[in-house]
Amino acid sequence: MAHIDSAAIPQVAMAFMNDDHQEAVDMLNTILDSLETGDDLAVTEAMQAFYQHNIEHFAREEEQMLRVNFPPYSCHKGEHERVLEELRGVIEQWNQEYNRELLGLYLNETVVSWFVNHINTMDTVTAMFISRHSA
Repeated sequence: MAHIDSAAIPQVAMAFMNDDHQEAVDMLNTILDSLETGDDLAVTEAMQAFYQHNIEHFAREEEQMLRVNFPPYSCHKGEHERVLEELRGVIEQWNQEYNRELLGLYLNETVVSWFVNHINTMDTVTAMFISRHSA
């Protein structure tokens, strides 16, 4: 499985977001490694950790958006909720089927492209707004 190059992940104007994004890349690469080795238990644990990381990361972003009265808060929060729901479903499917190929495709194609696009669009604008209203 291809690994995610952290150098390809865009940077935004808020350090905590960049740190969380780097941690997400590291976690995704751990999941991909576990898929390659066939360690289903490690995949299960890493997927759950990735899910929890996203809950916490999104909560930090949402807290900052509320703090500065970010106008498109509802839109950005809605996207977070959509992604968490999708990820929950993928984890449930993994726990039933342990389909390494399907999970690998989801991570490499769906998650990575969403992640980069989300950072390039919503997170970039959000981080810029927060940084300007925090100074």
